Amino acid sequence: MNILILNHNLRERGTYFRAQEIARGLHARGHDVTFVGTGHGYYRPRKVDEAERWLHWETANWSALRGGGEGFSHLGQLQRYLLFRKKKWDFIYTFSHTPVDQGSARMLRRDSTFWMTDWCDLWNSEQGGLHDTRYWSLPLPMEMSGIRGRLMRASFRAEDAMEERAAIDADAVSIIVEPMRLRTRELSIPDDRVLHLVSGADTRRIDALDRDECRKKLQLPHDRLIIGYVANVTPDTEQLVGAMKIVWEKIPDVMMISVGPRWYQETDVIGEAKRAGKLIDYGFRPFAEVPQFLGASDLLVMPIRDLPFNRCRWPNKFGDYMASGRATASCTVGDMGRIIKDYDVGRAGEPAAYGLAQGILELAENRALRERCGVNARTAAEQNFSWQGQLDRLVGFLKGRGLDL
Repeated sequence: MNILILNHNLRERGTYFRAQEIARGLHARGHDVTFVGTGHGYYRPRKVDEAERWLHWETANWSALRGGGEGFSHLGQLQRYLLFRKKKWDFIYTFSHTPVDQGSARMLRRDSTFWMTDWCDLWNSEQGGLHDTRYWSLPLPMEMSGIRGRLMRASFRAEDAMEERAAIDADAVSIIVEPMRLRTRELSIPDDRVLHLVSGADTRRIDALDRDECRKKLQLPHDRLIIGYVANVTPDTEQLVGAMKIVWEKIPDVMMISVGPRWYQETDVIGEAKRAGKLIDYGFRPFAEVPQFLGASDLLVMPIRDLPFNRCRWPNKFGDYMASGRATASCTVGDMGRIIKDYDVGRAGEPAAYGLAQGILELAENRALRERCGVNARTAAEQNFSWQGQLDRLVGFLKGRGLDL
């Protein structure tokens, strides 16, 4: 089959990992796959990789209003149409509702093309989605003030309709957690058109590495307990800062290492922790380096507030955490809290700073517990949440919808 995978993200950001794993998995099953993402600063399309029956392209990220990788580059949408309009696609899978994905799919599909869209985040700006600024960390970014801020909010409201329209019009929808099924049912989308597909654990690129070896490479102390945190977006900073304040009051010597965007504000607690060498923020790092940071940690933390947006999430890092063979401290929100309990891969407290801190402290103070949870996490990653298993679910679903996979 000729398969087109469309993703709006910049390379190694957010849903890029989910889209790429599915693209690679379908290619490994013998199909012709073209995987298209958004380039870092490119105004022209760029071919990233080519092999037998495989193409990886990146299109422009320039947008007059929205940031790079947010899916609103009409230049990128035009490039996708011009590049791929001559090929007949049997299956198009879009990994967002944004114009560069949804709009391109609508232009490129034909009567015989099966279009599936991935609804793996809730974005709605008025129903507690990612664009609902009532739940954003304060202060709001500068671009949300003045005329630009009003334009941004208008674009959010327009995007609300796009989000629902993609799910309604596509031939099938994948959701990342069960709570999203409430949304598809509200839109009268039949359950047999909806596939529950989590983001798998990357057991191919992430292993349960030796802690001391990882710390040696990163020049981290061997004799201190280290909490690891990896993120792409950071909507729950207050909860994480509040939890770490409690943890440092109880165990002052605990270290924390962070990989990803700046997740903290320069509060007294954070400033003191940085000056004392208890918090090291490495910023964005290539994904190839992430396993070292996971391996250097004794336990991993996943803050998550009880918001509609978070109930509809399955953070990529959850699969990465399990694959690394480390215990996870989180909260009882969405599917993650249930899975942490059912598979005994960590501890999930109440969705507040004290609840997250309680989970961290329970694991920090009990080495046998966190090591047992770490072993269970790697086992669950291999046996229950592997990408191979998710691909089997996807292929079985699509065969049931009449595709010859």
